[in-house]
Amino acid sequence: MEISKEKQEFKLTAENYHSPEARMHYMGASMFKDFLKCEVMALAKAKGEYEEKTSDALLVGSYVDAYFSGELDEFLVNHPEMFTKQGTLLAKYKVAEDVIKSIENTEDENGEKIMLKYLSGQKQVIMTGEIAGVPWKIKMDSYHPGKLIVDQKVMKDMDATWVEIDGRNVKTDFITAYRYDIQGASYQEIERQNSESHKQLPFVLEVTTKEDVPDNALIRIDQEYLDYALDEIKAKAPRFWGIIQGKIEPHGCGHCPVCRMKKKVTGVMSYKKLFKETEE
Repeated sequence: MEISKEKQEFKLTAENYHSPEARMHYMGASMFKDFLKCEVMALAKAKGEYEEKTSDALLVGSYVDAYFSGELDEFLVNHPEMFTKQGTLLAKYKVAEDVIKSIENTEDENGEKIMLKYLSGQKQVIMTGEIAGVPWKIKMDSYHPGKLIVDQKVMKDMDATWVEIDGRNVKTDFITAYRYDIQGASYQEIERQNSESHKQLPFVLEVTTKEDVPDNALIRIDQEYLDYALDEIKAKAPRFWGIIQGKIEPHGCGHCPVCRMKKKVTGVMSYKKLFKETEE
């Protein structure tokens, strides 16, 4: 698949990384995962026609990310709704301070601040490349050149969670549920393309929970799972990119917000049909 001259000339920056324009020029892990859920919804998000509401939980995670990436001043300007008139965090967001303290104080068996050590790499490093001919972008939270890639996650907990897989609701680990293997595989591949050694670096999740007493963990996603995820990306990304380019008609899931907005009621349906769909 060829990349157009327009895409070659587009300059990706920290300021436009999350913009609709960037999403129309580059695929990324978050967009890919959106397409896995619903192609209609993912296309609407890519075009800037639909934006999911930012939850309180997501704001807490973003605050912590901004704190450790050195982007807190900009974050404060963009999210005044999180603060009182005195400039302190509103009560519902104060858990972010507990998360930060936990990360800063967690030590290994030798007394080293191990969470801070893993976050001490180069911050928010942007790279671009191609996967299966599709232009791809990544933004690494903590990049240790030649050593490893670290991505920071702030989560409710690390318990197993329910997720739909192949049309069935199953309980699985949070890495599988949120497809962090997709993120890790794409980060690893694009970094490999940009490095001098072209070697695959380990991908580590630095996880902290928002529980009353935060839990911390450093989790490496094993290479075999990253390899499986990269194969999945290579198999599906060309179709998703074709949808972005307007060459392929997207399939809707039928139940996400965008599909509900586009839904047309064409007549009266049988209760038996509804019951059957619920059972399936």
